Amino acid sequence: MQFEYFRPQSDISKLVSSYYNLTVDEHVSDIMRAEIANLRFVIRGRVSTNLNGVDEQYGAGDTLLCGPTYQWSNVGFEPGTQVFGAAITPLGWARLFDVDADQLANRLVPLAPYIAPSVLPLVTDIFDATEEMQRAKAADRLFAAMVDPEKRVDEAFLDQVTSWITSPDPNELAVLLSEMSRSPRQIERLCKKYFGSAPKLLHRKFRALHSANRLTWQDLTDWQDIATTAYSDQSHFIREFKQFNGRTPSEFIKGAHILVRLTLQQRLQIDHESPFSLIG
Repeated sequence: MQFEYFRPQSDISKLVSSYYNLTVDEHVSDIMRAEIANLRFVIRGRVSTNLNGVDEQYGAGDTLLCGPTYQWSNVGFEPGTQVFGAAITPLGWARLFDVDADQLANRLVPLAPYIAPSVLPLVTDIFDATEEMQRAKAADRLFAAMVDPEKRVDEAFLDQVTSWITSPDPNELAVLLSEMSRSPRQIERLCKKYFGSAPKLLHRKFRALHSANRLTWQDLTDWQDIATTAYSDQSHFIREFKQFNGRTPSEFIKGAHILVRLTLQQRLQIDHESPFSLIG
Protein backbone atom coordinates (compact mmCIF):
# COMPACT_ATOMS: atom_id res chain seq x y z
CA MET A 1 0.00 0.00 0.00
CA GLN A 2 1.34 3.42 -0.97
CA PHE A 3 -0.11 6.70 0.22
CA GLU A 4 0.87 10.16 -1.02
CA TYR A 5 -0.49 13.62 -0.19
CA PHE A 6 -0.74 16.70 -2.41
CA ARG A 7 -1.58 20.31 -1.54
CA PRO A 8 -4.47 22.02 -3.31
CA GLN A 9 -3.84 25.39 -4.94
CA SER A 10 -3.94 28.36 -2.58
CA ASP A 11 -7.48 29.53 -3.35
CA ILE A 12 -8.83 26.02 -2.72
CA SER A 13 -6.80 25.04 0.35
CA LYS A 14 -9.31 26.36 2.91
CA LEU A 15 -12.03 24.30 1.28
CA VAL A 16 -10.04 21.13 0.54
CA SER A 17 -7.40 20.42 3.17
CA SER A 18 -5.44 17.94 1.03
CA TYR A 19 -5.51 15.59 -1.93
CA TYR A 20 -4.28 12.03 -1.56
CA ASN A 21 -3.48 9.13 -3.82
CA LEU A 22 -3.77 5.56 -2.56
CA THR A 23 -2.46 2.59 -4.55
CA VAL A 24 -2.81 -1.01 -3.39
CA ASP A 25 -0.81 -3.87 -4.95
CA GLU A 26 -2.28 -6.70 -2.86
CA HIS A 27 -5.67 -7.33 -1.27
CA VAL A 28 -6.13 -5.22 1.87
CA SER A 29 -8.90 -5.35 4.49
CA ASP A 30 -8.77 -2.64 7.12
CA ILE A 31 -10.71 -0.15 9.21
CA MET A 32 -11.56 3.43 8.27
CA ARG A 33 -11.77 5.63 11.33
CA ALA A 34 -14.13 8.59 11.73
CA GLU A 35 -13.16 11.38 9.35
CA ILE A 36 -14.10 14.75 7.94
CA ALA A 37 -15.97 14.73 4.62
CA ASN A 38 -14.22 13.29 1.56
CA LEU A 39 -14.64 13.06 -2.18
CA ARG A 40 -13.15 9.85 -3.63
CA PHE A 41 -12.46 8.88 -7.24
CA VAL A 42 -11.92 5.16 -7.88
CA ILE A 43 -9.36 5.34 -10.68
CA ARG A 44 -8.95 1.58 -11.06
CA GLY A 45 -9.70 -1.61 -9.16
CA ARG A 46 -12.49 -2.09 -6.62
CA VAL A 47 -13.26 -0.83 -3.12
CA SER A 48 -15.63 -2.42 -0.59
CA THR A 49 -17.17 -0.71 2.44
CA ASN A 50 -20.00 -1.09 4.93
CA LEU A 51 -20.27 2.59 5.85
CA ASN A 52 -23.90 2.73 4.66
CA GLY A 53 -24.80 -0.18 6.95
CA VAL A 54 -24.57 -2.85 4.25
CA ASP A 55 -21.65 -4.34 2.33
CA GLU A 56 -21.17 -2.43 -0.94
CA GLN A 57 -18.58 -2.39 -3.71
CA TYR A 58 -17.47 0.42 -5.98
CA GLY A 59 -15.35 0.12 -9.11
CA ALA A 60 -13.29 2.12 -11.57
CA GLY A 61 -15.06 5.29 -12.68
CA ASP A 62 -17.12 5.73 -9.50
CA THR A 63 -17.01 9.14 -7.81
CA LEU A 64 -18.17 9.02 -4.21
CA LEU A 65 -19.12 11.80 -1.82
CA CYS A 66 -18.66 10.81 1.81
CA GLY A 67 -20.16 13.05 4.46
CA PRO A 68 -18.39 13.56 7.81
CA THR A 69 -18.30 10.28 9.70
CA TYR A 70 -18.84 9.65 13.41
CA GLN A 71 -18.16 5.93 13.42
CA TRP A 72 -15.56 3.53 12.13
CA SER A 73 -16.26 1.28 9.17
CA ASN A 74 -14.73 -1.69 7.37
CA VAL A 75 -12.99 -1.08 4.05
CA GLY A 76 -11.33 -3.39 1.54
CA PHE A 77 -9.25 -2.94 -1.60
CA GLU A 78 -8.74 -5.44 -4.39
CA PRO A 79 -5.21 -5.85 -5.82
CA GLY A 80 -4.37 -3.10 -8.29
CA THR A 81 -6.78 -0.54 -6.79
CA GLN A 82 -6.06 3.18 -7.02
CA VAL A 83 -8.14 5.84 -5.28
CA PHE A 84 -7.64 9.59 -5.59
CA GLY A 85 -9.32 11.60 -2.88
CA ALA A 86 -9.94 15.07 -1.50
CA ALA A 87 -10.53 15.86 2.18
CA ILE A 88 -13.32 18.46 2.40
CA THR A 89 -13.22 20.92 5.29
CA PRO A 90 -16.43 22.11 6.94
CA LEU A 91 -15.99 25.46 5.18
CA GLY A 92 -15.51 23.57 1.93
CA TRP A 93 -18.70 21.61 2.52
CA ALA A 94 -20.60 24.85 3.12
CA ARG A 95 -19.31 26.49 -0.06
CA LEU A 96 -19.29 23.46 -2.38
CA PHE A 97 -22.56 21.65 -1.58
CA ASP A 98 -26.19 22.70 -1.09
CA VAL A 99 -26.97 20.05 1.51
CA ASP A 100 -26.40 20.32 5.25
CA ALA A 101 -23.55 18.12 6.48
CA ASP A 102 -25.74 16.17 8.90
CA GLN A 103 -27.93 15.03 5.99
CA LEU A 104 -24.99 13.03 4.60
CA ALA A 105 -23.18 12.22 7.86
CA ASN A 106 -22.08 8.56 7.95
CA ARG A 107 -23.21 8.16 4.33
CA LEU A 108 -21.48 7.41 1.04
CA VAL A 109 -23.32 8.59 -2.09
CA PRO A 110 -22.63 9.18 -5.80
CA LEU A 111 -21.36 12.70 -6.43
CA ALA A 112 -23.37 13.54 -9.55
CA PRO A 113 -26.71 14.48 -7.87
CA TYR A 114 -24.92 17.00 -5.64
CA ILE A 115 -23.14 19.07 -8.31
CA ALA A 116 -24.27 21.11 -11.31
CA PRO A 117 -24.36 19.16 -14.60
CA SER A 118 -22.12 21.82 -16.16
CA VAL A 119 -19.12 20.76 -14.03
CA LEU A 120 -19.39 17.01 -14.70
CA PRO A 121 -16.83 17.17 -17.55
CA LEU A 122 -14.28 18.38 -14.98
CA VAL A 123 -14.82 15.13 -13.06
CA THR A 124 -13.92 13.24 -16.24
CA ASP A 125 -10.64 15.20 -16.44
CA ILE A 126 -9.61 13.73 -13.07
CA PHE A 127 -10.03 10.18 -14.34
CA ASP A 128 -8.31 10.98 -17.64
CA ALA A 129 -5.17 12.43 -16.02
CA THR A 130 -2.03 10.40 -16.70
CA GLU A 131 -0.11 11.27 -13.52
CA GLU A 132 -0.97 12.43 -10.02
CA MET A 133 0.10 16.08 -10.16
CA GLN A 134 -2.00 16.44 -13.30
CA ARG A 135 -4.88 14.81 -11.43
CA ALA A 136 -4.47 17.26 -8.53
CA LYS A 137 -4.57 20.20 -10.96
CA ALA A 138 -7.75 18.79 -12.51
CA ALA A 139 -9.25 18.55 -9.02
CA ASP A 140 -8.32 22.20 -8.40
CA ARG A 141 -10.30 23.16 -11.51
CA LEU A 142 -13.28 21.07 -10.41
CA PHE A 143 -13.51 22.63 -6.97
CA ALA A 144 -12.93 26.15 -8.30
CA ALA A 145 -15.91 25.64 -10.63
CA MET A 146 -18.09 24.28 -7.80
CA VAL A 147 -17.57 27.20 -5.40
CA ASP A 148 -20.52 29.53 -4.90
CA PRO A 149 -18.91 32.81 -3.73
CA GLU A 150 -22.31 34.41 -3.11
CA LYS A 151 -23.52 31.71 -0.75
CA ARG A 152 -24.09 32.94 2.80
CA VAL A 153 -21.80 31.14 5.21
CA ASP A 154 -21.25 31.94 8.89
CA GLU A 155 -17.45 31.89 8.71
CA ALA A 156 -17.03 33.39 12.20
CA PHE A 157 -18.85 30.39 13.68
CA LEU A 158 -16.88 27.97 11.49
CA ASP A 159 -13.57 29.53 12.53
CA GLN A 160 -14.39 29.43 16.24
CA VAL A 161 -15.51 25.79 16.24
CA THR A 162 -12.63 24.75 13.96
CA SER A 163 -10.10 26.33 16.32
CA TRP A 164 -11.71 24.52 19.25
CA ILE A 165 -11.85 21.00 17.78
CA THR A 166 -8.44 21.09 16.07
CA SER A 167 -6.54 22.34 19.12
CA PRO A 168 -4.26 19.61 20.53
CA ASP A 169 -4.60 21.03 24.04
CA PRO A 170 -7.29 19.95 26.51
CA ASN A 171 -10.45 21.74 25.45
CA GLU A 172 -13.72 20.73 27.05
CA LEU A 173 -17.12 21.24 25.48
CA ALA A 174 -18.10 23.68 28.22
CA VAL A 175 -15.27 25.97 27.10
CA LEU A 176 -16.75 26.39 23.64
CA LEU A 177 -20.30 26.90 24.90
CA SER A 178 -19.22 29.52 27.44
CA GLU A 179 -17.23 31.53 24.88
CA MET A 180 -19.98 31.74 22.23
CA SER A 181 -22.51 34.56 22.22
CA ARG A 182 -25.20 32.29 20.78
CA SER A 183 -27.98 30.24 22.22
CA PRO A 184 -27.47 26.48 22.68
CA ARG A 185 -30.10 25.88 20.00
CA GLN A 186 -28.23 28.07 17.50
CA ILE A 187 -24.94 26.34 18.26
CA GLU A 188 -26.47 22.90 17.76
CA ARG A 189 -28.18 23.90 14.50
CA LEU A 190 -25.01 25.39 13.01
CA CYS A 191 -22.82 22.49 14.16
CA LYS A 192 -25.14 20.07 12.40
CA LYS A 193 -25.24 22.23 9.28
CA TYR A 194 -21.48 22.69 8.93
CA PHE A 195 -19.89 19.81 10.84
CA GLY A 196 -22.50 17.07 10.60
CA SER A 197 -23.43 16.59 14.26
CA ALA A 198 -24.39 18.27 17.50
CA PRO A 199 -21.41 19.77 19.40
CA LYS A 200 -21.26 17.00 22.03
CA LEU A 201 -20.70 14.25 19.43
CA LEU A 202 -18.30 16.51 17.52
CA HIS A 203 -16.26 16.98 20.69
CA ARG A 204 -16.18 13.25 21.42
CA LYS A 205 -15.04 12.45 17.90
CA PHE A 206 -12.16 14.90 17.73
CA ARG A 207 -10.78 14.18 21.18
CA ALA A 208 -10.64 10.48 20.17
CA LEU A 209 -8.87 11.38 16.91
CA HIS A 210 -6.39 13.57 18.77
CA SER A 211 -5.64 10.69 21.14
CA ALA A 212 -4.96 8.30 18.24
CA ASN A 213 -2.70 10.88 16.62
CA ARG A 214 -0.71 11.21 19.83
CA LEU A 215 -0.25 7.44 19.93
CA THR A 216 1.12 7.51 16.40
CA TRP A 217 3.37 10.54 16.67
CA GLN A 218 4.58 10.36 20.29
CA ASP A 219 6.05 7.68 22.52
CA LEU A 220 3.22 7.51 25.05
CA THR A 221 2.02 4.58 27.14
CA ASP A 222 -0.06 6.03 30.02
CA TRP A 223 -3.70 6.46 28.98
CA GLN A 224 -3.93 9.73 30.93
CA ASP A 225 -1.11 11.15 28.81
CA ILE A 226 -2.73 9.86 25.62
CA ALA A 227 -6.17 11.30 26.40
CA THR A 228 -6.48 14.96 25.42
CA THR A 229 -9.53 15.85 27.56
CA ALA A 230 -11.14 14.54 30.70
CA TYR A 231 -12.60 11.02 30.81
CA SER A 232 -14.30 9.55 33.85
CA ASP A 233 -11.89 6.59 33.96
CA GLN A 234 -9.74 4.34 31.78
CA SER A 235 -12.68 2.20 30.65
CA HIS A 236 -14.50 5.30 29.45
CA PHE A 237 -11.44 6.38 27.49
CA ILE A 238 -11.05 2.95 25.85
CA ARG A 239 -14.73 2.85 24.80
CA GLU A 240 -14.59 6.31 23.29
CA PHE A 241 -11.28 5.65 21.55
CA LYS A 242 -12.60 2.48 19.92
CA GLN A 243 -15.92 3.98 18.84
CA PHE A 244 -14.21 6.53 16.60
CA ASN A 245 -10.93 4.81 15.75
CA GLY A 246 -12.15 1.24 15.38
CA ARG A 247 -9.50 -0.20 17.70
CA THR A 248 -8.75 -0.08 21.40
CA PRO A 249 -5.62 1.91 22.30
CA SER A 250 -3.65 -1.32 22.89
CA GLU A 251 -4.76 -2.70 19.50
CA PHE A 252 -3.85 0.62 17.92
CA ILE A 253 -0.35 0.52 19.43
CA LYS A 254 0.24 -3.00 18.13
CA GLY A 255 -0.32 -1.65 14.63
CA ALA A 256 -2.42 -4.47 13.19
CA HIS A 257 -4.06 -1.87 10.93
CA ILE A 258 -2.24 -0.31 7.99
CA LEU A 259 -4.39 2.45 6.56
CA VAL A 260 -4.71 4.75 9.58
CA ARG A 261 -1.05 4.56 10.60
CA LEU A 262 0.15 5.11 7.04
CA THR A 263 -2.06 8.15 6.50
CA LEU A 264 -1.13 9.71 9.85
CA GLN A 265 2.59 9.23 9.25
CA GLN A 266 2.35 10.72 5.76
CA ARG A 267 0.46 13.74 7.05
CA LEU A 268 3.55 14.82 8.94
CA GLN A 269 5.43 15.08 5.64
CA ILE A 270 3.39 17.95 4.16
CA ASP A 271 2.71 21.58 5.02
CA HIS A 272 -0.75 22.24 6.40
CA GLU A 273 -2.78 25.24 5.25
CA SER A 274 -5.80 23.80 7.05
CA PRO A 275 -5.63 22.22 10.53
CA PHE A 276 -7.97 19.51 9.27
CA SER A 277 -5.34 18.11 6.91
CA LEU A 278 -3.28 17.05 9.93
CA ILE A 279 -6.06 15.74 12.14
CA GLY A 280 -9.18 14.57 10.35
